[in-house]
Amino acid sequence: MNKNYSLLIESLFERLKIIGVKTGTAYLDKEFCNRDVISKLDELKVNFVIAAKSNQVINRELKNHQKEWGNTSTIFEYQFKQGGPSFNIVAIYDDKNERYILFATNKEAESTEKFEKTIPEEYRKRWNIEAVYRVKNDFKIRTCTKSPVARVLLFVIQCIMYNVLNMLKSAIEITAYEIKSLINEDINKAVRYGLKSLNFIPVKVLLKYLRWFNEERNRVLHTRLTTI
Repeated sequence: MNKNYSLLIESLFERLKIIGVKTGTAYLDKEFCNRDVISKLDELKVNFVIAAKSNQVINRELKNHQKEWGNTSTIFEYQFKQGGPSFNIVAIYDDKNERYILFATNKEAESTEKFEKTIPEEYRKRWNIEAVYRVKNDFKIRTCTKSPVARVLLFVIQCIMYNVLNMLKSAIEITAYEIKSLINEDINKAVRYGLKSLNFIPVKVLLKYLRWFNEERNRVLHTRLTTI
């Protein structure tokens, strides 16, 4: 089944506009490195950094660069054979794996050095989103319901639990399994003895103490470092 990438990108940014989300730079996977996506992003005047796919033209450009400059990073202008807007290919040479890591971008190329330091690092920021999708499975709620409302609700609960876990990890050592076990214990306690048997702490108070704990910990660590 062929995907309508142009419609997909257009619908995505229309939705973002409706809900009031301003887009700075779009970071996308290799799947989106095609003429339809880049043409639509150019039309919408959206900056992008996309993991680029290699091809004969790009490989030839890189080989010519290596002959003259060796295994170094480079930037060159590129355009798909089918047409569309031109953009930059940023080729970062990975010494460890002895290969080029490619990015397609319409951001201004001031220098190779600046791109080498910023583009890969910026692109890594979007990996946090993918990490959430992987880690959220620790709180996966199994269900057979086909109700989209129920399934979305369960997904939201998973995301909330993931964020709660990260918040608690800033102060204590705790795993997803441990927090689920504690929740299970509290549910059993509430069923047997009622909600009054639980110790409720308002979220605002919890955040206040977590903030105080982290500030105090940083102060102590800073004091120790200055005395060394």
